[in-house]
Amino acid sequence: MTSICWKSAVTWSLLGLMFLLFALMVGPLPALAGGPDAVLYEVTEDMYLKDTAGNFVAGVATAARRSAVAQLSGWAKIGTPLCPAYVRLIVPKAKRCAVNATGADDLSLATGTGTLGGTFAVVVQGDNHVDAPEFVIMTGTFSGNADLSLSMSQQAPLGIITDGVGTIDGYSEASFKFTGTFRLPFALDEVGRHRRVSRELNAYYLDDHGHLIEVKDQERSLGMPTVRLEINF
Repeated sequence: MTSICWKSAVTWSLLGLMFLLFALMVGPLPALAGGPDAVLYEVTEDMYLKDTAGNFVAGVATAARRSAVAQLSGWAKIGTPLCPAYVRLIVPKAKRCAVNATGADDLSLATGTGTLGGTFAVVVQGDNHVDAPEFVIMTGTFSGNADLSLSMSQQAPLGIITDGVGTIDGYSEASFKFTGTFRLPFALDEVGRHRRVSRELNAYYLDDHGHLIEVKDQERSLGMPTVRLEINF
Protein backbone atom coordinates (compact mmCIF):
# COMPACT_ATOMS: atom_id res chain seq x y z
CA MET A 1 0.00 0.00 0.00
CA THR A 2 2.78 2.34 -0.87
CA SER A 3 3.16 4.79 -3.72
CA ILE A 4 5.18 3.96 -6.81
CA CYS A 5 7.84 6.50 -5.99
CA TRP A 6 8.52 9.25 -3.49
CA LYS A 7 11.78 10.97 -4.47
CA SER A 8 11.03 14.67 -4.21
CA ALA A 9 14.20 16.79 -4.05
CA VAL A 10 12.72 19.51 -1.86
CA THR A 11 14.33 20.27 1.50
CA TRP A 12 12.52 19.47 4.72
CA SER A 13 11.77 23.10 5.48
CA LEU A 14 9.81 23.38 2.24
CA LEU A 15 8.15 20.01 2.76
CA GLY A 16 7.12 20.96 6.27
CA LEU A 17 5.53 24.15 4.94
CA MET A 18 3.59 22.25 2.27
CA PHE A 19 2.33 19.77 4.82
CA LEU A 20 1.28 22.57 7.16
CA LEU A 21 -0.68 24.22 4.36
CA PHE A 22 -2.34 20.88 3.61
CA ALA A 23 -3.29 20.45 7.26
CA LEU A 24 -4.79 23.94 7.37
CA MET A 25 -6.86 23.22 4.27
CA VAL A 26 -8.25 19.77 5.08
CA GLY A 27 -7.65 19.34 8.80
CA PRO A 28 -5.32 17.03 10.68
CA LEU A 29 -4.79 13.41 9.76
CA PRO A 30 -6.67 10.96 11.98
CA ALA A 31 -4.92 10.76 15.34
CA LEU A 32 -5.81 9.96 18.91
CA ALA A 33 -4.26 11.25 22.11
CA GLY A 34 -2.09 8.61 23.69
CA GLY A 35 -1.07 7.04 20.43
CA PRO A 36 -2.86 4.82 17.92
CA ASP A 37 -5.12 1.94 18.92
CA ALA A 38 -3.32 -0.44 16.57
CA VAL A 39 -0.17 -0.38 14.46
CA LEU A 40 0.50 -2.69 11.51
CA TYR A 41 3.66 -2.91 9.43
CA GLU A 42 3.77 -3.86 5.77
CA VAL A 43 6.01 -6.94 5.70
CA THR A 44 5.67 -7.65 1.96
CA GLU A 45 3.86 -6.08 -1.00
CA ASP A 46 3.16 -7.13 -4.60
CA MET A 47 2.16 -4.14 -6.74
CA TYR A 48 0.76 -4.11 -10.30
CA LEU A 49 -0.11 -1.40 -12.82
CA LYS A 50 -3.27 -1.45 -14.95
CA ASP A 51 -4.55 0.56 -17.91
CA THR A 52 -8.01 2.12 -18.13
CA ALA A 53 -9.47 -1.21 -19.30
CA GLY A 54 -8.07 -3.06 -16.32
CA ASN A 55 -5.31 -4.83 -18.23
CA PHE A 56 -1.92 -5.27 -16.57
CA VAL A 57 0.82 -3.07 -18.07
CA ALA A 58 4.58 -2.94 -17.58
CA GLY A 59 5.11 0.81 -17.28
CA VAL A 60 3.67 3.99 -15.82
CA ALA A 61 3.29 5.61 -19.25
CA THR A 62 0.26 3.47 -20.14
CA ALA A 63 -1.02 2.90 -16.63
CA ALA A 64 -4.15 4.42 -15.11
CA ARG A 65 -4.37 2.54 -11.83
CA ARG A 66 -2.20 0.66 -9.37
CA SER A 67 -3.28 -2.34 -7.38
CA ALA A 68 -1.32 -4.08 -4.67
CA VAL A 69 -1.58 -6.92 -2.19
CA ALA A 70 0.32 -6.59 1.07
CA GLN A 71 0.95 -8.78 4.09
CA LEU A 72 0.90 -6.82 7.34
CA SER A 73 1.67 -7.68 10.93
CA GLY A 74 1.53 -5.68 14.14
CA TRP A 75 -0.46 -5.23 17.33
CA ALA A 76 -3.65 -3.77 18.81
CA LYS A 77 -4.35 -2.44 22.30
CA ILE A 78 -6.44 -4.67 24.53
CA GLY A 79 -10.05 -3.53 24.81
CA THR A 80 -10.22 -2.52 21.14
CA PRO A 81 -12.19 -4.37 18.42
CA LEU A 82 -9.01 -6.14 17.31
CA CYS A 83 -8.10 -7.18 20.85
CA PRO A 84 -11.24 -7.89 22.91
CA ALA A 85 -10.95 -8.08 26.69
CA TYR A 86 -11.68 -11.82 26.68
CA VAL A 87 -8.15 -12.35 25.39
CA ARG A 88 -7.08 -12.25 29.04
CA LEU A 89 -9.01 -15.48 29.59
CA ILE A 90 -6.51 -17.09 27.20
CA VAL A 91 -3.46 -14.97 28.04
CA PRO A 92 -4.02 -13.53 31.56
CA LYS A 93 -1.20 -10.99 31.41
CA ALA A 94 -1.90 -9.77 27.88
CA LYS A 95 -1.60 -6.03 27.30
CA ARG A 96 -2.13 -6.16 23.54
CA CYS A 97 -2.82 -8.64 20.72
CA ALA A 98 -0.79 -9.54 17.70
CA VAL A 99 -2.63 -8.94 14.42
CA ASN A 100 -1.84 -10.30 10.96
CA ALA A 101 -3.63 -8.97 7.89
CA THR A 102 -3.74 -9.33 4.13
CA GLY A 103 -4.79 -6.10 2.41
CA ALA A 104 -5.38 -5.12 -1.20
CA ASP A 105 -5.83 -1.65 -2.65
CA ASP A 106 -6.90 -0.22 -6.00
CA LEU A 107 -5.89 3.40 -6.60
CA SER A 108 -6.15 5.90 -9.42
CA LEU A 109 -2.76 7.18 -10.55
CA ALA A 110 -4.42 10.48 -11.48
CA THR A 111 -5.96 11.24 -8.09
CA GLY A 112 -4.18 8.89 -5.68
CA THR A 113 -7.54 7.79 -4.29
CA GLY A 114 -9.37 4.50 -4.33
CA THR A 115 -10.47 1.62 -2.15
CA LEU A 116 -8.90 -1.08 -0.03
CA GLY A 117 -10.00 -4.21 1.74
CA GLY A 118 -8.83 -7.52 3.10
CA THR A 119 -8.83 -9.98 5.96
CA PHE A 120 -7.27 -10.06 9.41
CA ALA A 121 -6.46 -12.61 12.08
CA VAL A 122 -5.90 -11.90 15.77
CA VAL A 123 -3.27 -14.25 17.16
CA VAL A 124 -1.71 -15.11 20.52
CA GLN A 125 1.33 -17.16 21.43
CA GLY A 126 1.03 -20.83 20.57
CA ASP A 127 3.25 -23.75 21.56
CA ASN A 128 6.49 -21.96 20.62
CA HIS A 129 7.20 -19.07 22.96
CA VAL A 130 10.23 -17.93 20.98
CA ASP A 131 8.78 -17.17 17.56
CA ALA A 132 5.99 -14.74 16.70
CA PRO A 133 2.40 -15.42 17.89
CA GLU A 134 0.43 -17.72 15.57
CA PHE A 135 -2.56 -19.19 17.44
CA VAL A 136 -5.66 -17.65 15.80
CA ILE A 137 -8.42 -16.59 18.17
CA MET A 138 -10.44 -14.30 15.88
CA THR A 139 -10.70 -13.52 12.17
CA GLY A 140 -12.54 -10.91 10.13
CA THR A 141 -12.63 -8.62 7.13
CA PHE A 142 -12.15 -4.90 6.55
CA SER A 143 -12.74 -2.30 3.84
CA GLY A 144 -12.46 1.44 3.39
CA ASN A 145 -11.45 4.37 1.22
CA ALA A 146 -7.77 5.14 0.71
CA ASP A 147 -6.13 8.45 -0.18
CA LEU A 148 -2.43 8.37 -1.00
CA SER A 149 -2.51 11.54 -3.10
CA LEU A 150 0.13 13.26 -0.97
CA SER A 151 2.58 10.44 -1.51
CA MET A 152 1.78 9.75 -5.16
CA SER A 153 2.13 13.46 -5.99
CA GLN A 154 5.46 13.52 -4.12
CA GLN A 155 4.28 16.07 -1.56
CA ALA A 156 4.64 14.01 1.62
CA PRO A 157 5.10 10.31 2.49
CA LEU A 158 1.63 9.96 4.00
CA GLY A 159 -1.72 8.42 3.23
CA ILE A 160 -5.06 8.06 5.01
CA ILE A 161 -7.90 5.58 5.32
CA THR A 162 -11.42 6.93 5.80
CA ASP A 163 -14.82 5.27 6.19
CA GLY A 164 -13.16 2.08 7.37
CA VAL A 165 -15.46 -0.77 8.39
CA GLY A 166 -14.44 -4.08 9.92
CA THR A 167 -16.46 -7.21 10.62
CA ILE A 168 -15.73 -10.20 12.82
CA ASP A 169 -16.29 -13.64 11.30
CA GLY A 170 -19.20 -15.50 12.86
CA TYR A 171 -20.77 -12.32 14.25
CA SER A 172 -22.42 -10.42 11.41
CA GLU A 173 -23.66 -7.75 13.83
CA ALA A 174 -20.20 -7.24 15.34
CA SER A 175 -18.89 -4.53 13.04
CA PHE A 176 -16.65 -1.60 13.89
CA LYS A 177 -15.46 1.59 12.27
CA PHE A 178 -11.89 2.81 11.96
CA THR A 179 -9.59 5.37 10.39
CA GLY A 180 -5.95 4.94 9.47
CA THR A 181 -2.75 6.78 8.60
CA PHE A 182 -0.03 5.35 6.38
CA ARG A 183 3.51 6.53 7.11
CA LEU A 184 5.92 5.65 4.32
CA PRO A 185 9.63 5.37 5.19
CA PHE A 186 12.20 7.58 3.49
CA ALA A 187 15.88 8.48 3.80
CA LEU A 188 17.72 11.82 3.69
CA ASP A 189 21.25 12.74 2.71
CA GLU A 190 23.52 15.12 4.63
CA VAL A 191 21.79 18.25 3.29
CA GLY A 192 18.21 17.05 3.72
CA ARG A 193 17.56 15.76 0.20
CA HIS A 194 15.84 12.46 -0.38
CA ARG A 195 17.91 9.41 -1.16
CA ARG A 196 17.18 5.76 -1.78
CA VAL A 197 16.47 3.80 1.39
CA SER A 198 18.82 0.89 2.08
CA ARG A 199 19.64 -1.42 4.95
CA GLU A 200 22.67 0.66 5.86
CA LEU A 201 20.98 4.06 6.13
CA ASN A 202 18.81 5.60 8.80
CA ALA A 203 15.20 5.93 7.69
CA TYR A 204 12.33 8.11 8.88
CA TYR A 205 8.58 8.50 9.02
CA LEU A 206 6.80 11.88 8.98
CA ASP A 207 4.42 12.63 11.84
CA ASP A 208 1.21 14.65 11.63
CA HIS A 209 3.09 17.88 12.35
CA GLY A 210 5.86 17.51 9.75
CA HIS A 211 8.45 16.20 12.23
CA LEU A 212 10.78 13.28 11.57
CA ILE A 213 10.33 9.96 13.40
CA GLU A 214 13.30 7.62 13.10
CA VAL A 215 12.44 4.11 11.96
CA LYS A 216 13.36 1.68 14.74
CA ASP A 217 15.05 -1.68 14.23
CA GLN A 218 11.81 -3.51 15.04
CA GLU A 219 10.05 -1.53 12.30
CA ARG A 220 12.13 -3.19 9.58
CA SER A 221 11.46 -6.40 7.67
CA LEU A 222 14.60 -8.37 6.76
CA GLY A 223 16.50 -5.15 7.40
CA MET A 224 14.38 -2.91 5.17
CA PRO A 225 12.16 -0.12 6.60
CA THR A 226 8.46 -0.92 6.41
CA VAL A 227 5.34 1.12 5.78
CA ARG A 228 3.66 1.86 9.12
CA LEU A 229 -0.15 1.85 9.33
CA GLU A 230 -1.65 3.48 12.43
CA ILE A 231 -5.28 2.62 13.15
CA ASN A 232 -7.80 4.32 15.44
CA PHE A 233 -11.29 3.05 16.26
